[in-house]
Amino acid sequence: MFLRKLLIVLFMVPLLLATIKEKRQSAGVISEKELAVGAQPQIAVDSKGTIHIAYGLKNGNDRLLYYIFSKDSGKSFSAPSLLGKFPQMGLGMGRGPQITTTKDFVTVTVGDHHGNLYALRSSGGPGSWSAPVKINDKDSTAKEALSEICAGSGNLVYTAWLDTRLGNNNLFGAISKDGGATWGKNQLIYKGEQKGVCDCCKPSVFIDKTEVLHIMFRNKLDGARNMYIVQSKDYGQHFSTAKKLGSTDFMIDGCPMDGGDISADGSGNVTTVWRRQTEVFEAKPGKQEVKIGTGNTPTVVETRHGPLIVWHQNGEILYRGSHGREGRLAKGQFPKLAASSVQDKIFCVYEQNDKIVFTTFQ
Repeated sequence: MFLRKLLIVLFMVPLLLATIKEKRQSAGVISEKELAVGAQPQIAVDSKGTIHIAYGLKNGNDRLLYYIFSKDSGKSFSAPSLLGKFPQMGLGMGRGPQITTTKDFVTVTVGDHHGNLYALRSSGGPGSWSAPVKINDKDSTAKEALSEICAGSGNLVYTAWLDTRLGNNNLFGAISKDGGATWGKNQLIYKGEQKGVCDCCKPSVFIDKTEVLHIMFRNKLDGARNMYIVQSKDYGQHFSTAKKLGSTDFMIDGCPMDGGDISADGSGNVTTVWRRQTEVFEAKPGKQEVKIGTGNTPTVVETRHGPLIVWHQNGEILYRGSHGREGRLAKGQFPKLAASSVQDKIFCVYEQNDKIVFTTFQ
């Protein structure tokens, strides 16, 4: 009898260890690394797999713009590089530096409460950053400092922001064909029908593999603050009619200060994520929204398994992927995601106790 029980135990131990290992793997997190003191980090990965992160830092009355990078999938990072001082830099609730990569460059944009939006460009070498160039062609019209940037083919970059030149906050954009060194004439993307669009929600921009530009923003119509989406097939020269996302109205007398995020797969199928009340939803244009949880500031990235969504709730960062894969990522807030096609990995940065923290997914 004793021998039989011993054999059963010896047989069960490997299975138990395998189960524990599988549970650890299902959590999806490989590592967590504190990078620096700062706020509102943004992340991008270039075609070589190099990770690029931009973030801001409050230093007395100054607001400092920093940049760090990793060439080994996040195992080690460069020392932070100070890119400039922006005394009125927007830094909170989606405000802060934005970053993307093109064929030859890394591009960072930063907005300030003086109402100007700037771009800096790097060719990747140490100390190779350009001086800031102003994107808005009418002075002091981007006072909310809410914008986002994305890259298309070659060195094409597009940014959209909230702009007051028409008297209220409306949605404007601009294109650069040289990685952010020069910018074209500002374009009106959408004029709010009832005194502008939602004033404090960051717009989202994404150029898919078919070179269609998608822009999501929070509108304000008849007392509702719903998410809308527009597309352009000619890099912002013309836009489709704005269409509401989701089937239910978000009735609120004020701004929820949460703009959501947008992504698309290789065929151009769009996934949006956003908040309504205290609930986080995933929605594809023209289809019913799906609740994925409760919380704030959702972000999404496309993986080979489908979209991966991350958000925060009560100081915890949560995630949900395809096939029901979900769980807790870490303690923190304001997460941002980026995918590497080189290493087939997903990277995440977020705020945690006034520090910038980096995590790798399996």
